[in-house]
Amino acid sequence: MKQNIWASLRNTAEVGVAHGALEFFLKSESDNGRVMPASLLVSMVPTRGQTPICPEELAKALAERKGTANISTFALPAGEAVHVLGATNLDFHVHIPGGVGYLVLSFSVPLSGMGGALGRLCEAIAQSLRWVM
Repeated sequence: MKQNIWASLRNTAEVGVAHGALEFFLKSESDNGRVMPASLLVSMVPTRGQTPICPEELAKALAERKGTANISTFALPAGEAVHVLGATNLDFHVHIPGGVGYLVLSFSVPLSGMGGALGRLCEAIAQSLRWVM
């Protein structure tokens, strides 16, 4: 199982790099000798001169595409975001000021899931996002 988890995280990093990821972070906590990995992939989805889609429209489009995930709009200190919650992953599509696009924070907690301490850490990281202009 441990090899499957690390393979999944490696694949996440490789796919992210192939799609223009900006950053990839990996955290590994030890809980009574067990490794509890978590990852964060940061990427940007530019609008490229198109009319920017509002967070509500993006949430609807993601709901059609993702099906079973819990999708909603969510207010962050950085602004309006689309919150996509799955059993082991959490994505925030944060609207970038000026209609540039969306900054996407993609968290994955493959062993403990989003309901535990690492899931709360992911939420706290997203809540800490601020724009500096």
